Amino acid sequence: MAGAPLGRIAQHFSGFFDLLSAGGGQTAVGLSIGASSIKLIELKKNGKGWKLLHFGIAQISEDVIVDREIVNAVAVVDTIKTLVAQIKLGNKSVCTSLSGTSLIIKKMTLDVPNMRELQSQVFWEAEQYLPFDVSEVVMDYQVLSRAKDNKTDVLLVAVKKGVLDSYMSCIEDSGLKPKIVDVDFFALQNLYEANYPANPNEAVALVDIGATALKIVVVHAGVPIFTKDTAIGGRNVTAEIQKHLNLSYVDAETLKVGGQGGPVPQEVSDLLHLGAENFAMEIKRALDFYAASSSSAPVSYILLAGGSAKIPELSRLVEESIGLPTQLINPFNSISYDPSIFSQDYLAAIGPMAAIPIGLALRAGAK
Repeated sequence: MAGAPLGRIAQHFSGFFDLLSAGGGQTAVGLSIGASSIKLIELKKNGKGWKLLHFGIAQISEDVIVDREIVNAVAVVDTIKTLVAQIKLGNKSVCTSLSGTSLIIKKMTLDVPNMRELQSQVFWEAEQYLPFDVSEVVMDYQVLSRAKDNKTDVLLVAVKKGVLDSYMSCIEDSGLKPKIVDVDFFALQNLYEANYPANPNEAVALVDIGATALKIVVVHAGVPIFTKDTAIGGRNVTAEIQKHLNLSYVDAETLKVGGQGGPVPQEVSDLLHLGAENFAMEIKRALDFYAASSSSAPVSYILLAGGSAKIPELSRLVEESIGLPTQLINPFNSISYDPSIFSQDYLAAIGPMAAIPIGLALRAGAK
């Protein structure tokens, strides 16, 4: 039927689903193409675990990717090529990811007497959840559970073909091979499960705050039971600094991240505090909705990721607003590294930004 995962594009769309694996090699590569930067990370197999081999990040201008869709493909290709050369990437097979309004994630419960008919039933039922024509999308799904009465819980993922194709083309044009396309939410889950002890009796909220989006996934017993993607991010804070201090975007961004050194001007500090309050409010709103609409386990704690997660006081404000323990995620709890190459200060600085690309690399390395 229209929208079924057919053709070259669909071969890449595996993500949370184990349809195509690039695993089995000695290194694994994650490529995260974000709104403000592109990040490339390579992990090396180290016994039963993984070791950080390379990490590279390059900033891109705000008009290269708009609303999570690639507008300037040449800039994306050139930036990826630069990163590949800088870190001397050896493995050209990568796992990348998608997010945004062109991506739909939906948990469905279906009555499926015959599992051989599951795929056609999933795709048929999926049409009512898609905000765009089914002929324009690639769809995939994963069975979460099946009861004795044939009730089958399925996680559906659908993405617009045009958006997926644009990402694939940029990666291929840069000389890399996109073997797996994941989803940002699932990359966060991969990272969490690799670095933190699992407790089947508790749920955890993983929150990534990037340049243009705040993404939340609640994970319970190995399943992403709630996801929310909101168009609010670090650029909102930068824009406020730019407006109030009459600065260029670049200068405002530098002030936001503390790039000038020395004490932060009081007006900037106030705007950062306001931005952190807005993020905390958005996280609280999402988790309140989860608590009211889900019968799953309550959230026990919150882990923050993404470049804007390092805004001063954010963890404390989220903790006070929601009443749950909150801290920055540490991607290197279980991933080793060479201290002569990567200092603890450097890893602390890149940790929140490295969360999704490390999660992607872990997915690429899964057998």
